[in-house]
Amino acid sequence: MKGKVIYLVVGVLVFGVLLVMSYNGQQRAKINEVQKAMSKINKQQEVTTQATKQLTMNYNEADEKAKTALLDFAKVYYTFSNQNDYEKRFEQVKEEVQLSDENKKQLFSDGRDATGGSKIDNLGIRSVYDTAVGYTSDKQDNVIETLATVIIKVTSDTTKTVKQPVLIHSWYDTKLNKLVSIKVNDLQ
Repeated sequence: MKGKVIYLVVGVLVFGVLLVMSYNGQQRAKINEVQKAMSKINKQQEVTTQATKQLTMNYNEADEKAKTALLDFAKVYYTFSNQNDYEKRFEQVKEEVQLSDENKKQLFSDGRDATGGSKIDNLGIRSVYDTAVGYTSDKQDNVIETLATVIIKVTSDTTKTVKQPVLIHSWYDTKLNKLVSIKVNDLQ
């Protein structure tokens, strides 16, 4: 009888150990599945984070290019001391802009009066770019809306130097890397 009891106790113990081992194995399998799922999520998060950083970097880089292009345009556009300088402004910026003929005509007049005389030289008009602040507003498709508040110093033979604020509103095409439309408004 003692032998049967010992076998029974040993059998129950072995059964208990097998049962605990089986349960632990099932829990280990569940833990492994959770670890695999977490690893996939971490990799996806890493890819998403990298894509977001790249998108942000590209957007910020395009913003900076747009602002720089507009400010560079303003420096050339508002700096002249005679008729010759005035007429050469478009030549200095033509690589950075792709304007419609109408927009080009609006921005780059020849500075001459009805008789063909130079208004710039006759009045002694001089303009110097002083400072500017550029802003980007919105990006739709491949075009960024860009604004600049520009301060210029204007003088003539009959007036003293006056600081004049100007607002330039433009659109910058990120595929062309050029300003494609520019509007100028005096702020008075």
